[in-house]
Amino acid sequence: MKNRPLLGFCLALLAVIILAVTVGEERCIPHLRLSPMEKYIKDGGRVQVLGTVYQTEQKNKVQAIYLKNNSIRGGDASFFENRILVYADPRIQIKIGNQVLIKGEAAFFDAARNPGNFDQKRYYQKEDIHSLVWADEIKISDGTVWPFRNWLHAFRQEWKDLLVRYMGEKEGTALAAMMLGEKSGMDAEVKSLYQASGIGHILAISGLHLSFLGVGAYHILRKVSGSFGPSGAVGIGLLFVYVLMIGLTVSVVRSLIMFLFRVGADITGRHYDAPTALAVSAAVILCWRPLYLYDGGFWLSFGAVLAMILLLPEFQGLPWQGLWASLCVNIVLLPVLLYYFYEFPVYSTFLNLLIIPLTSALLVLGMTGSLLSLVFPAAGVPVLMLCRWILLIFEKSCEFMLALPGARVVAGKPALWQMAVYYAVILMVFLLWKQYGKWQILCLYVIGILCLFWRPLEGNGVSVTVLDVGQGDSIFIRGPDGGAYLVDGGSSDVGSVGQYRIEPFLKSRGVGTLDYVWVTHGDGDHLNGLEELLRRQSTGVRIKALILPPRKVWDEALTKLGKLAEEEGTAVYTMEKGQMIKEGELSVTCLAPGQRKEGEMVEPGNEASLVLALQYQGFDMLLTGDVEGAGEEMLTETLKAEYADTSWEVLKAAHHGSKSSTGENFLKAAGPLYGLISAGRDNRYGHPHPETLERFYKSGTKILSTQNLGAVTIQVVEFEMKIQYTIERTD
Repeated sequence: MKNRPLLGFCLALLAVIILAVTVGEERCIPHLRLSPMEKYIKDGGRVQVLGTVYQTEQKNKVQAIYLKNNSIRGGDASFFENRILVYADPRIQIKIGNQVLIKGEAAFFDAARNPGNFDQKRYYQKEDIHSLVWADEIKISDGTVWPFRNWLHAFRQEWKDLLVRYMGEKEGTALAAMMLGEKSGMDAEVKSLYQASGIGHILAISGLHLSFLGVGAYHILRKVSGSFGPSGAVGIGLLFVYVLMIGLTVSVVRSLIMFLFRVGADITGRHYDAPTALAVSAAVILCWRPLYLYDGGFWLSFGAVLAMILLLPEFQGLPWQGLWASLCVNIVLLPVLLYYFYEFPVYSTFLNLLIIPLTSALLVLGMTGSLLSLVFPAAGVPVLMLCRWILLIFEKSCEFMLALPGARVVAGKPALWQMAVYYAVILMVFLLWKQYGKWQILCLYVIGILCLFWRPLEGNGVSVTVLDVGQGDSIFIRGPDGGAYLVDGGSSDVGSVGQYRIEPFLKSRGVGTLDYVWVTHGDGDHLNGLEELLRRQSTGVRIKALILPPRKVWDEALTKLGKLAEEEGTAVYTMEKGQMIKEGELSVTCLAPGQRKEGEMVEPGNEASLVLALQYQGFDMLLTGDVEGAGEEMLTETLKAEYADTSWEVLKAAHHGSKSSTGENFLKAAGPLYGLISAGRDNRYGHPHPETLERFYKSGTKILSTQNLGAVTIQVVEFEMKIQYTIERTD
């Protein structure tokens, strides 16, 4: 540090910023405080906003307009808000620099409502955006345009359109994501495939991209002219234009600052010090946006470069430098990958030996083909066709690797102390590498990995999590011996609920395979997410067995789901009343549907819902699907006749707390201590119904609702029950 004062200063500054974010929180970081909109306007309240457009983006079915310097009126309040996101009709023509007057409804971003889910609130907080307005009226009050920014925006869109036109939608949008940072139109399955295989980094604009423009132009001009100054100025200029076009992401800003250090060292004749350049980059980014400390992209970008600076030199002179480089990066980034993505692609080190060199070729060909297509399409199109073939190689290589045994290890989200122990072990390995035998060092590293992957089973108990899937049902059960079970999985008001709510939760808990999945009945809000999970098994969570109600009560939806499961390699079973699945002291017993007195089954639908009794160490829980009407009457008789001595601690309320379910007779027979309701906030059905809530109150049942608490987890360990909420109670 003595000879690197700038490095020492930046490291000290980083320590201060980290303490300010993690300990000082909103006292030190303004972005964490409530914004004026959050203070004065309720969710859904009408507002009028006057602000300046600094960015626009086409999303699925809407246009995203980013405003700054906003004057806002809402209710009786008038105030100023720095930045706001507006969703508007995509047909409205808005240009960067315009001052617009917008009227609409205010909305606010959600924190993660299930463990492992995307934290939308934190994502926008780091950009200093705290609120959203759904615009129903837009007027341009000042037609001022920022010409250069608008030209760059239009050029980027035209470039993307050119790639799609000559390469097709799938490959064109993939290459646009790699070269232009434009991921909004990219095929979601391809994106998931890349991520699961460990090559998702090629979609991030990084130093590799910037080297082709800035570094490439700099070296070429320096060789031609022999001058450092003008060559560096041209390279820097090209980079600034490119960065303005693609946006200021973490990896882009880091690469730009490190490039400036490299060029500056060349121009001044000084030594380029990579650690100092990296530390300055981190300090600049966190001073600018301190909440990037919580961003996975920040740690992935800086961790990869740190691995190349600190670890790779230890392997200099060995053959297969590409292999050692990939291995060093994976060693450093392993805890980060598990913390943010919950899984590790085992073969990614070897896959990247193919992908990284081809990515370099792909970027050169993509830029060359794009340029040629503008002036001479006959020459440019064949070059872009080569890009299509390279992208096809990427896709097939990922599919091949994922088909290999043990391709993905879903380890779950490690605790911070586990990550700290792992990095402490890495530091010890680094310091002792040359002093001890390689096998001793390897054993030490294995200890670090085992600590990182260790997941205590919480005293070999049982946990039940009722997920917040909006207006729908999904219940996860972890058995005493590690068994993983799911009851239902669907929603009527959350899109792609399987991919974005259920799957991330399961992976964060270290669940890569579900042993059994029960489907209570054929309503979409109980099974559409399971359809997604079944189709996504190669990159998501594997389902061994699907359990459906008796075939006599199958409707078209259950028939279709059973067929899909068989096509995807999942076994399909039915469960009759009285049948049971056991794991140690845990039992899951089917209580319904049953036969009427006349010998006939109830009609398909809600009345024929599969009802399950979960019992473990004196803990009893009823999972009732959407049972109502005749089905609930028959269930009530079953409880009176066969479970009269059972004290039900928890009842998962049927049909999201609707008026037509959970009647007085049923509540009297069950007598639950807690009633757990899964329903969407402000749902159009009015669930839970006031009359149902009143019945719960009269019976002395305490109500827990995912609407208010997010996911609710019940843990039973050594005859003791504990309840945890994702969102803290305010009552």
